[in-house]
Amino acid sequence: MPADQILFITLGLYLLGFSGLLFLRRNILVSGLSMALNLIGLGLAFYLIQTFDGPIAFEYPWVSFQKSNFSASILVNRLTLLLWGLVQFIALLVQLFSTKYMEKDDRYGQYFAYLNLFVFSMLGLVASGNLLFIFVFWELVGFSSYLLIGFWYKKQSATNASLKAFIINRIGDAGFLIGIALVYVQFQTLELTALSAIIYEPNGLLTLTGILLFAGCIGKSAQFPLQVWLPDAMEGPTPVSALIHAATMVAAGIFLLARVNFVFTSDAGLFIAAIGAITAVLAAYSAIFQQDIKKVLAYSTVSQLGLMVMAMGAGATHAALFHLFTHAFFKAGLFLIAGAIIHHFHHEQNMEKMGGLLRTKPLLTTLFIICAASLTGLPFFSGFLSKDAILISTWNWAKGSPALMIIPILGILASVMTGFYMMRAFVLVFMPRALEKQEKSPNSIFEWSIVPLALCSFWFVFGDSPLSFETSRFSSYFPISHQESHWLGYAVLCLSLIAIVASFFFSKREISNKFSEQSVWRKFGLNHFFIDSFYLNRIAKPMAGQLVSTDNEVLLHIKGFSKMVHRFDNEVIDGAIGLLSPLAKKTAAFTRYLDESWVDGTVNFISNGVRRIGGRLKLIQGGKIQSYLIALVLFLLAIMILLTLL
Repeated sequence: MPADQILFITLGLYLLGFSGLLFLRRNILVSGLSMALNLIGLGLAFYLIQTFDGPIAFEYPWVSFQKSNFSASILVNRLTLLLWGLVQFIALLVQLFSTKYMEKDDRYGQYFAYLNLFVFSMLGLVASGNLLFIFVFWELVGFSSYLLIGFWYKKQSATNASLKAFIINRIGDAGFLIGIALVYVQFQTLELTALSAIIYEPNGLLTLTGILLFAGCIGKSAQFPLQVWLPDAMEGPTPVSALIHAATMVAAGIFLLARVNFVFTSDAGLFIAAIGAITAVLAAYSAIFQQDIKKVLAYSTVSQLGLMVMAMGAGATHAALFHLFTHAFFKAGLFLIAGAIIHHFHHEQNMEKMGGLLRTKPLLTTLFIICAASLTGLPFFSGFLSKDAILISTWNWAKGSPALMIIPILGILASVMTGFYMMRAFVLVFMPRALEKQEKSPNSIFEWSIVPLALCSFWFVFGDSPLSFETSRFSSYFPISHQESHWLGYAVLCLSLIAIVASFFFSKREISNKFSEQSVWRKFGLNHFFIDSFYLNRIAKPMAGQLVSTDNEVLLHIKGFSKMVHRFDNEVIDGAIGLLSPLAKKTAAFTRYLDESWVDGTVNFISNGVRRIGGRLKLIQGGKIQSYLIALVLFLLAIMILLTLL
């Protein structure tokens, strides 16, 4: 079966799942049908991977406009297959986990329908072969995430979070769209295969184009300064966080950079690397002080994405993709573990009110340790291989320039802080508390659905050597150049172990003696350097003319902004239409007069003339032979007279 047919069938499965599950009510039927479609899609993905014999592009003519031709195209290469299988594998485990997590929700069918719509959108993005259709599915992914983040719409915080994510992503998408336009202006094509074959001459416009394309990644992958939406997006159901904000949606920005990396000049790469390093450090620092377990993981996701972006800017595209791949498994596992923990503590998310799971949930504890160790980058886990590849590649890129060395140093600092906040989370959630008496509870579908993700967090899934990423199976498909700075990986490992030990004693003291809320450093971390507050007071307030805030969070002033837009629409847009409407009305009346009097009049005159002539001619067609003979004789006489006169 041709590859394009497999892709279309798979997309059709998830579109069918979205449209069909909206109307089903029985939980077992909903989840059974959804997972069955997912299993078929995953089976087709494995078949496609097994039969893949080289990159291939399919083009289907779509629109022609003057000299411009646009096609709906599909690009199947190793990067496509990597994400095609990954998205569906994570989605299957998330749906299995959701069967219990969402079983009492009144909108069970809609939840699974939205999951199918999201997977359809993400797969369409992965398979698109040109920038135009990447953008179409890019927006559909944003819309799907809006539905899932705000799924519990009766909670005001969930509604605010979905609006915030939607609007902030539009800011990045605006830059992305302008970047696409600049690509077309310069090269007269949006096809990725054609663009990759062009030999580029670095110039200022090309650098600007690369930065604008990167703006889409800044929004979708939550990079500085648009990273503020991702922690708030944790208001959605926890399985949604595992699917969207750990493995797929936020990975779309990294996928985009990998698709168009041939466009980036050295200056654009430096800008991208700097943004990634800054994001990684800021988010890792904020994760240290969070009390909400999901927000710890959210800031961790932002930090890890920052490391990937940093590697992309440094030209280490395959190292970034390696970490994207390993991160998807252990971070999805951590989010699902967080969901199981929250469910166990009756939907409590504050880690200060947890504890004791080391005794009561030994399997869940083991799964957390495995996934957290991989995230921290400890040996014998996949995170060590991929994080080592990123840090060493970035170090070698910056080596020789003191100014550039700041970027890998920031990446190292973010990596070390990872061990600190993960150990803190472990102590607060799993370590026994004083006077605590809890009994062991049996393992449920929560734990068993996480086991495959935990297994994929070990090194042996990716290669034979637990300490060398160059020999990994991933590197055989996406070659990562041999590095000579492996000492750096071991140095970072030593620093991480020191941070883990320090965090253990630090967190034990935090349990018995809470830190002062007046600490400046704690406030900066807890409020993520007041970036949200800056947007509210310096951007939203001047635009809206008023300030809205709460004690627990600072939200973008959506309501005030919408009032300003409404006023602009009424006074400017409607006013302009009001001025133009009389002219349009008179133009329409004149056009109608021309149509009725001249066009219709001419047609009617011609048709009436033909009708009259036909009426006269039909008189000679009476059907009488005598009349025909008389007419023939008269005709011959007329000819003879005419010839005689001549």
